[in-house]
Amino acid sequence: MAYIQENRLIAIDTPLGKDVLLLAEFHGSEGISRLFSFELNLVSENHNISFADIVGKNVTLSIILADASVRYLNGVISRFAQGRGGGDLGGDPRFSRYRATMVPWLWLLTRTADSRIFQKLSVPDIIEKVFKEQGFNDFKMKLQSGYAERDYCVQYRETDFAFVTRLLEEEGIQYFFEHEKGKHTLILADSPQENKPCPHQSTARYQLSGEGRMEEDVITGLDRMQEIRPAKYTLNDFNFEIPNTDLKANVPSSHKLGPGEREIYDYPGMYAKKNEGDRLARIRMEEEEAQITTIIGSSSCRAFTSGYRFSLTSFFRSDMNNKEYVLATIEHGAEQGWEDKSDLTYSNRFTCIPFDIPFRPPRLTPKPVVHGSQTAIVVGPKGDEIYTDEHGRVKVQFHWDREGKKDENSSCWIRVAQVWAGASWGAMYIPRIGQEVIVDFLEGDPDRPIITGRVYHGMNKPPYPLPAEKTKSTIKSNSSQGGEGFNEFRFEDKKGEEQIFVHAERDMDQRVKNDIREWVGRDRSLIVKRDNFETIEFDRHLNVTRDEMTVIGRDRHLKVAGKEATEVAGSRSITVNGDMIEVIRKSGSVEAGGDYYIKGMNVVIEGMTGLTIKVGGSFVTLNSGGVFISGPLVNINSGGAALSGVAGKVVAPIAALLAAVAADALPGKGDKGEQRHKDDDEKNKDKKSWIEIELVDEDGKPVPGEVYKVTLPDGETVATGTLDEKGIARIEGIDPGNCKITFPNLDKDAWAKA
Repeated sequence: MAYIQENRLIAIDTPLGKDVLLLAEFHGSEGISRLFSFELNLVSENHNISFADIVGKNVTLSIILADASVRYLNGVISRFAQGRGGGDLGGDPRFSRYRATMVPWLWLLTRTADSRIFQKLSVPDIIEKVFKEQGFNDFKMKLQSGYAERDYCVQYRETDFAFVTRLLEEEGIQYFFEHEKGKHTLILADSPQENKPCPHQSTARYQLSGEGRMEEDVITGLDRMQEIRPAKYTLNDFNFEIPNTDLKANVPSSHKLGPGEREIYDYPGMYAKKNEGDRLARIRMEEEEAQITTIIGSSSCRAFTSGYRFSLTSFFRSDMNNKEYVLATIEHGAEQGWEDKSDLTYSNRFTCIPFDIPFRPPRLTPKPVVHGSQTAIVVGPKGDEIYTDEHGRVKVQFHWDREGKKDENSSCWIRVAQVWAGASWGAMYIPRIGQEVIVDFLEGDPDRPIITGRVYHGMNKPPYPLPAEKTKSTIKSNSSQGGEGFNEFRFEDKKGEEQIFVHAERDMDQRVKNDIREWVGRDRSLIVKRDNFETIEFDRHLNVTRDEMTVIGRDRHLKVAGKEATEVAGSRSITVNGDMIEVIRKSGSVEAGGDYYIKGMNVVIEGMTGLTIKVGGSFVTLNSGGVFISGPLVNINSGGAALSGVAGKVVAPIAALLAAVAADALPGKGDKGEQRHKDDDEKNKDKKSWIEIELVDEDGKPVPGEVYKVTLPDGETVATGTLDEKGIARIEGIDPGNCKITFPNLDKDAWAKA
């Protein structure tokens, strides 16, 4: 005897062919914003059904309703199993019993997981993109509200189904399924108006079991429940672009049950603008209100489908009659015997809510949490080295993002933590393209990254080789674009070699609004490759406790607007190898405490109105009236001799030593320059030992201005200088012992003569 499904109250249509599988019973559940799942018990005379021909394939259950119309349940076989005999068939070896699980196509998204980034898309756009990427088109967007673009939305280590469901729950969008023969369609809705009357069962009568023969599908049990829920929902958030704006949004409940405020306050609300916060707070409040009143029932209504509504009649509570209710969940059970095709046992249990209360799906899908920090690579447009916005944000390529193109579209703009951040003051270091940065996530939220640090890696190595240069600390930049230059502020902390190094690739500007004080424990060198300009608007003071040597390669110009006073405690020598001209606009005087000697090829003294030579009481006066000579005795051609005069010996200037060259970018480089004094001059200055040098010529006369050099027996130079006008020099702070005194210029002349 062949078994067929014709005229049976429940049947199944599969790709295996007509009546290859016979439906004996099914049990399952469906619900708004839930995946439906039906367990099917099947029998077949074919013991060798290929699992590949049924697993993953679309099947349709048909249920004959009380009015002889047909209700369909369509889905995909996610699991298939085989056994022998059992049930009404006993141990009949002619049959194999099969078990199958039927689910919606949406369930297949539980079998794929990803980590990826969506940008500038609304939630409906993101969901549509996910569906279509997986090849699914059986869905309808019946959305009444507008949905703003999300700048940045991350699917992070979660299944496509969890990701989609989470977004729908966040936005308060419900989903359910519309079934027909051969397919089922996912319905996405955000308004109660999309919960249409239940096909074939828009009205359901209440009738207790045993109250008489039921010629129609009826509700056989109904319990109503109410519970206290929050009376107000308040959200809050922070937008760094408008930090002083209060973004709190709150919505009170329209249902007053129980005393007290019962407020839920949550942060962050995941919004950037107040109006968006108001919308989300309303959705959260409606999510709570949807759980205030719940009706639990049982029925024989085979047409009941989650997401649709029905009108209740004949209930013993008159205030519930003729009211509409939306079916939230349904658990089905159906079994049919094999001998009597009309012997169908069907029942269900369901929950529903009043139609006038919008259904908002509870947020049951957890948002993934990033545990700890991650690193990422800074990216930007091709050819750029620095890519940022007005807030100093950058974009990155996460290592897990396989869809990113390592360009300016790889992520949203991400804020960068700085060591100091004030109102137009603080620190500013913009991560550059190619650098590896440390990324944290606010509250572990993958949608809210923030850069907290930077690290070196195999391609971007530290400025100096390690561990060889481990005592160095530096801030070193790189010229952009193209590199080949840098600015740097470096510390060397190696004992005995401590150094602070500053390098400016081009200009260095320093502005001090009050005082600068410098203290240098030893030498100070300055090299200016071109001009040196100084403007001092008040006084300039310079104290040199020892010698000052200045060499000018070309001209020297000095202009004094007021007075100039110069005092030289010793002698003063001026050598002019060209002409020397002095112009005194008013009176001038020269006073010598000793002899005053003038010598020249020709000496002309010219007075515009008169000239007087005076010695004691005698004088000679020349003026336009004549020559007047007066004295106790005037001798003319009377013998005698002229006074003799000796020209002073000019002291040659000591050449200035070369300045030390500043260190370059390589550690340990740099020229220490010529040293005039020993390293320990500072500590030796308080020593009491000294030597005095005096140089005279063959006639016993002093030799002023001669250069001298004092060396120790080991050749170390301890002092150099020039003798004063008396041919004398005194050197303080020298250790007792032998020393050698030489006069380099005299010795050189002596060797030349020899």
